[in-house]
Amino acid sequence: MELPKLNLDFMRGVPLGQKVALLGIVVAGIGVGFYYMVVEPKNMTIANYEAQISKLDQDIQALGIKVKHLEELEAANKQLEIELAKKKERLPPEDEAIMLLKQLSDLGVRLGLDIKSWKPGATALDGSQLFVRMPVNVEVSGGYHTAALFFDRINKLQRIINVTNLQMGSPKIEANNRVVIQSVFELTAFVAPPAPKPAGK
Repeated sequence: MELPKLNLDFMRGVPLGQKVALLGIVVAGIGVGFYYMVVEPKNMTIANYEAQISKLDQDIQALGIKVKHLEELEAANKQLEIELAKKKERLPPEDEAIMLLKQLSDLGVRLGLDIKSWKPGATALDGSQLFVRMPVNVEVSGGYHTAALFFDRINKLQRIINVTNLQMGSPKIEANNRVVIQSVFELTAFVAPPAPKPAGK
C-alpha cells in the first residue's frame, strides 16, 4: 500500500520567520504528544512499580520481625520445656511420696520435735494436669532451732515438697528450762500424675 504524498507547495510562499515559528509549533506538538502518549504512561507505570516494591519491602520487614519474634518464642518455649522436664524428674510417684512423707515424720522425731498431729489431706490433680498435690496438716512442738533445722532439711530435698501456712505460737518454758514453740503448717508433696489408662480398659 502506497502512502499518500505530503504536498508542501503551500509553504513556498510563507515567509521564513513564519516557517520557523510553524516548525517550532510542530516540534513542540510532537514533544507534547510524545510526553503524554509515551513518557507519562511510563512514569505512571514506574510509580506503580515503585509503590508495589515499597509495599513488598514493608511486608518483608514485617515478616522479618515476625520471624525474629517466632525464633525468640521458640527458644523460650524450648527453655521452658527443659525446665519442665527437670521439674518432672523431681516429682515422685504417689507410693514414693507417701513413703517420703513418712520419712519426714520420722526425721522430725529424730531431730527432737514432738509430732502432735499429722493429718493427710485430700490429694488433688492440678488444673495443668502436670502434677498432683498431696497435703498434710502438721502440728509439732519443739525448740526453735530444731524446727528451723527440720524446715531446712525439707528445703534441701531433691523432691519438691513445700511448707506453707506456717504459724508459730509463743515460746513456752518447760520444767527443764527447755524453750518450746508450737508450730502448725501444711506440708505439701508434689507428685507425678497417674499414667493415663489404655483405651478400652
